[in-house]
Amino acid sequence: MVFAAMINTTFLHLTGIGRKNVERLHSIGLKDWNSVLDNPDLLPFSAKMKTKILSELSISTENYENKNLKYFTEKLHPTEKWTILAEYFEEASYFDIETNGEPYGDNITLIVCFHKGRLYKFLNGDNLEAFLDLLDDVKLLVSFNGTSFDVPVVQNYFHIPKIPCAHVDLRWLAYHVGFKGGLKEIEKSIGIKRPADLVGINGMDAILLWLEWKNYHNQKALDLLIHYCCADVLSLQLLAGKILEKHKMSVNYPSLEEIWSKM
Repeated sequence: MVFAAMINTTFLHLTGIGRKNVERLHSIGLKDWNSVLDNPDLLPFSAKMKTKILSELSISTENYENKNLKYFTEKLHPTEKWTILAEYFEEASYFDIETNGEPYGDNITLIVCFHKGRLYKFLNGDNLEAFLDLLDDVKLLVSFNGTSFDVPVVQNYFHIPKIPCAHVDLRWLAYHVGFKGGLKEIEKSIGIKRPADLVGINGMDAILLWLEWKNYHNQKALDLLIHYCCADVLSLQLLAGKILEKHKMSVNYPSLEEIWSKM
């Protein structure tokens, strides 16, 4: 599903613009960037503020037309970043990492990314570095708590200053629509049921499963670890759809049966 333009209806990223000012703009028919740029005299602000707003909107419009999503993931107000996900929902890629529990060093054990309808798995000691090649093909990377954990861990592990693509963290998009807590807590609250073999497994179990594989080459442990991480990733697409529904967006996303079948 391709949504109508959403990003260019946001204003809270502009200097001096708060919610009351947004309401003022809407009340006089200025509901997107083009309407403001086409009717600058309607802006109900001082000449100095008008100049500032028009300048910032011109920059925003240029980045929007060039589809520079990184600009908007870094610039938009936290409560409006959902518009990026809405507009690029069909092109989003979802990812999650597992680690050995150590804060630094050789700590990533597994990365899974759902990209263009396919699950990609990157395993420490096998093909972990290939994840960077995949990132070059990603337009919008989506995680849960990735801003605080997954992304900085990836940057540290691979010694890169930034990931090369735009990134949106569903933890905070979920928070702003009332879905609070960790991923599994949110899943329960919105009716996402995991496959039976994964019920009750958590991040600490993922560490133990990795150690079981690394120390004893237990294939079943590795298979369960990969299965667990894949579920984390696929669940994000369902959560993304639920978040957009909270914003009254009509979203076409897979059913539970369809999403789990991809594993």
